[in-house]
Amino acid sequence: MVNLTIDGKQISVSKAATIYEAAQEAGIHIPVLCYAKKLLPYGACRVCLVEIEQMKGRLIPSCTTPVSEGMVVTTTSEEIKKVRKTVMEFLLVNHVLDCPVCDKGGECDLQDLAYELDSTSNRFEGEKFDLPTDEVNPLIERNMNRCVLCGKCVRVCDEIVGYGSYSFINRGFETKIATAYDRGLNCEFCGQCLSMCPVGALLPRPFKFKARPWQLKEVDSVCGYCGNGCTVTLGVLGDRVETIRFNDKIGVNDGNLCIRGRFGYSYVNDQERLTKPLVRKDGVLVETDWDEALQVVSDGLLKAQGGQGVGFLSGARLTNEEFYLLKQFAKTVGTENVDHSGGECYKGVTEGLKQTLGVAASTATFPQIDKADVILAIRSDFYETHPVVGMVVNQAIRRNDAKLLIVADKKGKLNKLPGAKTLLSKPGLELDVLNAMAKVILDEGLAQTEGVEGVAEFQASLANFTPEKVAARSGVDAEALQAAARQLASAKQGVVLLAYGLPYQGLNKELATAAANLAILTGIPGREGGGLYLCGEKSNSQGAIDLGILPQNGGLGAQAMLAGASNGKLDALYVVSEDPLSSYPDRDKVAQALEKVPFLVVQDIFLSPTAQLADVVLPAVSFAEKDGTFTNAERRIQRVRPGIPSPGEARSDGAIFSALAGKLGNNLSFTSAAAIFTEIGKDVPAYAAIGFNELGAHGKVWGGETLSPASRKLVAVGGGTTVEGEFQLVVGSALYHSGTVSTKAKGPLAVLSEAYAELGREDAKDLNVAEGDLLKISGNGAEIKLKAKVDNRLPKGVVFVPYHFADAEVNRLYKGEPAVSVKISK
Repeated sequence: MVNLTIDGKQISVSKAATIYEAAQEAGIHIPVLCYAKKLLPYGACRVCLVEIEQMKGRLIPSCTTPVSEGMVVTTTSEEIKKVRKTVMEFLLVNHVLDCPVCDKGGECDLQDLAYELDSTSNRFEGEKFDLPTDEVNPLIERNMNRCVLCGKCVRVCDEIVGYGSYSFINRGFETKIATAYDRGLNCEFCGQCLSMCPVGALLPRPFKFKARPWQLKEVDSVCGYCGNGCTVTLGVLGDRVETIRFNDKIGVNDGNLCIRGRFGYSYVNDQERLTKPLVRKDGVLVETDWDEALQVVSDGLLKAQGGQGVGFLSGARLTNEEFYLLKQFAKTVGTENVDHSGGECYKGVTEGLKQTLGVAASTATFPQIDKADVILAIRSDFYETHPVVGMVVNQAIRRNDAKLLIVADKKGKLNKLPGAKTLLSKPGLELDVLNAMAKVILDEGLAQTEGVEGVAEFQASLANFTPEKVAARSGVDAEALQAAARQLASAKQGVVLLAYGLPYQGLNKELATAAANLAILTGIPGREGGGLYLCGEKSNSQGAIDLGILPQNGGLGAQAMLAGASNGKLDALYVVSEDPLSSYPDRDKVAQALEKVPFLVVQDIFLSPTAQLADVVLPAVSFAEKDGTFTNAERRIQRVRPGIPSPGEARSDGAIFSALAGKLGNNLSFTSAAAIFTEIGKDVPAYAAIGFNELGAHGKVWGGETLSPASRKLVAVGGGTTVEGEFQLVVGSALYHSGTVSTKAKGPLAVLSEAYAELGREDAKDLNVAEGDLLKISGNGAEIKLKAKVDNRLPKGVVFVPYHFADAEVNRLYKGEPAVSVKISK
């Protein structure tokens, strides 16, 4: 710690702090424009100048100057005010004064500074900027006439996002922020630059002219998309979410968001939302009241209960409290046939990690990734599925000099990060690469095997996974594989990342087991500053596992339920917050089950393709209307708060379960989400130690920041599988979407509105295919048509298709395999 004096106040702070940070800690105000707590010190604006006694009155920028022992600082004096006011005058020489029509009005740092410094006139004159406004893209407006050259957009895009869209160009009075070749903005559209801009130079186009900031009610909640669990602050006007507000004071994400979190909110306001229950009469779904709908459902479930039984298929975007009520409702119906997310993709957690580490969750928290020295990412898609965690990886590389290793069948955003080393394998053979890395670590005596079970048996199982044999099968360079294994083994704070979700069904359990084996051999689980992370696709994927939304006590899993519905061994299916017809693998199999099951209930916020087949459709609510908790992929339990009223007669999933249970004679009425959370603690020991009202600004992590494994057991897994054929189709997530619900959101749709078939340039040349050409893709007994996308990230013979779009029917080709052999023609 360092002792210093600021404005006569003696304080003690970390020796790594700057004067500005020390002043903040002491509650002393220093004005800034270019400072942001998550960015490296820059010192561009000179507004934060202070006086240091030891420097003979010299004025220095407080945001870049580190504290030192005995330092005496003055933050306000007549001279300092005069200099700051002069800086302000310089900033305003060329700055356009269009505050009345600027959307930043009311939260503009330049406005606030002008008021604070009483800048009512200017001694300097200059021509006002008259640059064209960039409105080429659909989400971010760039008006460089308002720019103050603080550089925050440049720095956040580089330091945090790792994209590098912006840079300074020209010199002197002609200096401005521009994109490459000064063209229109075309990037990831995460909007990080929007959150950093202190003025109206960068503005969110979907929010333009909707409201002034003081008109908005701000509600802190959790993003309803992926398992990262980012805090979002809803900007509410009336009964609509009009924007997502920047907030870096709460949550695990430090204010960082991706395109989905920042621009994917509009689906909650969509006019196509379900607002009344629907019941099928004479073959047509018609609106009805809740009394009739609930009666039809209860009668149908009672009939099925007396026959072949009922199955419940859930999505992973319900709150923990709703999951609890779902499970109780299923018990009321008399069934253990309960599952979520297709029943396969999460088995890497529930079986892979359980068998090796004795836990069913990630072993560390996201902030620890920032301190890692070696990071192994399995699948390049990790950034696409969990962009904000990808931003933490970027920070670890740029600030901590972390080394990034990637095992994948294609390249992605992670491969572009500085120093990234990619072991690019044939689709389906990533598992072989991981086994080969484990063999190198064991054979070279680099493994940490003290207290580890099954070492000899595991080592024997790797006989066929020498680097040379795996290189021949997978296409990965043997020496690069060995080097990667040695680097991971040498890590003092190692991290292993693997995402799971509906498009990643193939070998998910096996990949997770292999990842856990590597983590055990390198001593990662239970060590502070590193961890093994298995991150779910949906906002409460971990909560679904924690609450046991799984087949238990002989109950049927999702695939068995669908099979039972097809062959007459299940009389009713109840689908909650899920669209199996659009998102589950093997669409034809799912369609047959949904069409043949005698009684189908769908509970959702839209009339999805699955809902269109239902006998009863119950209107549910979105995350923006829910009260409860989500548990993210690092085991952090966070509050979900309602920001807007439910549309029409829509009810929360929990309220629907309670009403139906009441119809069947079980009173599940609770006074609040807090009361249900207390009940959860009785069934889930990890939650028992956490109080609902203790979930503050950063939530609570069950099991602690570093989760100690219950066991360390190496489990043998065989090799992967590959397919023969000229082209291998792999299915996954696109950066701009999450599941199928984002295809109802205007922001993500504005950037990516339809599915595509992505080819490498070499394959496109061989096929004489250009960007946008319509392709026929056939395989697995089906054929679909998609537009071509051509770039450099795919190896020869590999085709990638995102799975999000229902009308593309990609799941007619994809049936859960790691890769599908397909033919492509124009």
